Amino acid sequence: MPLTLKNYSKELTKDLLQQAEKNQVRECDETQKGHFVAYVDEGNDTFDVSITILPDGAVGKSTCDCKTRVPFCRHKAALLVHIAGNKKTASVKISKKENQTETLLDQVEFSGLKDWVKNLVEKNKDIELAFIQHFSAKKQSYTTAEVSKLIKDAIKATIGSKRTIDNTQLKRLVELWGDVLEPVVAYYHANVVENTAFQSFHTLMDDCLQFQSGVSGGNTRISKYVNETLLRSIAPVNNLINDEAWIQATSFFVNNILINTYGVRLHYLQHLQNIIAAEVSSRKEKLIGLIADVYEKSKPQNMHYGSYYTKAIFGIIESNGLFSCYYKLFKPISFDNDYNEKLISLLIENNQLELAKKYCDDQIAGNYREEFSVSYLKFLKEIYTLEKNEEKIAAIKKQLLPYTLNFDDYLFTIGRLDAEEAKKFRTKMLTKARSLMRDRKDGGAEFVFRLFDHEKNYRKLIESIESGTPYSVMLKYFEPMVSADKIRLIEAIAKKREDSSYSYSRRAADDPCFPELYAAVLKYYKPDFLKLLIKENEKPSGYYNPGLNSFMAYMKEQLAND
Repeated sequence: MPLTLKNYSKELTKDLLQQAEKNQVRECDETQKGHFVAYVDEGNDTFDVSITILPDGAVGKSTCDCKTRVPFCRHKAALLVHIAGNKKTASVKISKKENQTETLLDQVEFSGLKDWVKNLVEKNKDIELAFIQHFSAKKQSYTTAEVSKLIKDAIKATIGSKRTIDNTQLKRLVELWGDVLEPVVAYYHANVVENTAFQSFHTLMDDCLQFQSGVSGGNTRISKYVNETLLRSIAPVNNLINDEAWIQATSFFVNNILINTYGVRLHYLQHLQNIIAAEVSSRKEKLIGLIADVYEKSKPQNMHYGSYYTKAIFGIIESNGLFSCYYKLFKPISFDNDYNEKLISLLIENNQLELAKKYCDDQIAGNYREEFSVSYLKFLKEIYTLEKNEEKIAAIKKQLLPYTLNFDDYLFTIGRLDAEEAKKFRTKMLTKARSLMRDRKDGGAEFVFRLFDHEKNYRKLIESIESGTPYSVMLKYFEPMVSADKIRLIEAIAKKREDSSYSYSRRAADDPCFPELYAAVLKYYKPDFLKLLIKENEKPSGYYNPGLNSFMAYMKEQLAND
């Protein structure tokens, strides 16, 4: 059912409506028939929201500049509730206002309009600045000082000398910047290979972001304006046909990636990444080389956002297939396993095994818990396998076994130990696997059952059936277990318990094997015996005997239908 002004309270969830009540709707205008725009305040944040109400009262297109991905956010809901409560008044009022404005503009004398505009701009400094910039003779170039002055004048016009800035003022400031600074952006776009034009553009970027650094709260309007301006600046650069001119235009950004010794302009890095992604010619490889040269001379480990800097450069180089040319640039980042694993994987792929080993050893040495080193041990296992170093392979497999429970590696390892060491190692591994099985973690039950199967100790297999044993594992070893002790096996299956931790995902994995397990049971046990067994286990008798487990319940149902 479509969302409408009448049914919204039923169609929207109670939780969403409660969230909407916490928002404040301001300056709601019906800009055209059925199209409403407003500011919606949520705490210290303000969002631009619009909703279109169709003639039949249904909600049409809606927008909100918040970052939530839900189709209808709490800010839209707040505006919808506001419209529903004020629909008639708002519609009539705005319609009348629009008619009056159009009529008066047609009727008013120029001198009267001029006086009114003069009075308006004198009382509103932001409008005055926008008016001057719009109607003044357009400048063909701007110095950095002129750009800084435009930015400061806009701040003074909208905020004045206030120390605290609310979201409405910040929104007006960014909108004013969009007007008064557009000629500066146009000047740069027309002269992207000129250093003076870049410096003016660069001043615009830096001064705006410098002002944002002093604004409290998490408002992102200024950074959004900067990023959108940079996105619009990709095409003027990539439209340059001459390769030398293109390199010159992009090198301005490369040379300004770093801020002194300790800072980095991540927005320039992203801009360069976007330029490279949009470029199809081979000239981008030279640009990547320039970026790599700047990175090589820097010290990212001592920089603010140094890890982001490293990962951005790594991403540019790796995504363009140039890792083999620049692999020496990169070192692991402490506690960033995703990046480190990607780096080491690429080193191995490019046959840089010694460097890969060094990085693995460094990370292992820095980890205070052994389980944090598992991924690096796996890399070492891969490296030593490539090098055919049997001694190192054996040592790594032994370290990994408590975490991988790879049974083939277990046999490989235990075969290299003397009798006493082998006995202790077997006990250690069996204890670890049983612990994992009780915690319903993958690999534990499979290792336990495979170990006893390898040792041909099928009575121990039956004893190992417990709450954490998957039915699929029992099915896999059903034949040897039933041959070892038919009665004890079926009793163990019947008494297997499933407490509250028997998860939906584990049940979903077990259920598909029930038909095959049921068929195996029928092969060795008569239906009457099974029915009696079910009856004996069906009645709950306390916490430790809650009744039939899921397989026994399945078997009861099948026996009833057969």
